[in-house]
Amino acid sequence: MKKPSLLLILPCILLSHLTFAEDFAMQAHSQGDVTFISGGVGIEEQNTLRAMQMDYNLNLLFSVQGTGKYLSNVKVIITNSQGTVFLDTVANGPKLFANLKPGHYIVTANQGDRVVRKTVTIGAHRSSLYFTWPQN
Repeated sequence: MKKPSLLLILPCILLSHLTFAEDFAMQAHSQGDVTFISGGVGIEEQNTLRAMQMDYNLNLLFSVQGTGKYLSNVKVIITNSQGTVFLDTVANGPKLFANLKPGHYIVTANQGDRVVRKTVTIGAHRSSLYFTWPQN
């Protein structure tokens, strides 16, 4: 029985890795004037988001209180005090980063039947909000 040549196998391995990397690529999305990205499930997404964090002026994190567990599939709506919706999306992981124009906003995060609202002022510096839900 002949052994396959390493020279024939190596390109196949490299090409399959590149295909996986393309599938993994996280992309920013836009709604109106708001650009955002979400994720953070797995080491590769965490590293990607960590590198992109400085590009966004609002950073959100979703977790379960007192457990160290993080949440995904959190519905996020960002409005102003008049109720104008600037972002309406579902976070693909425990982190969501957004770029908003300077101003005052209400961030509503909905996990299951539990809703948490927080206010934030976007100015010259980055703002972070942490949303925690009690254990079931």
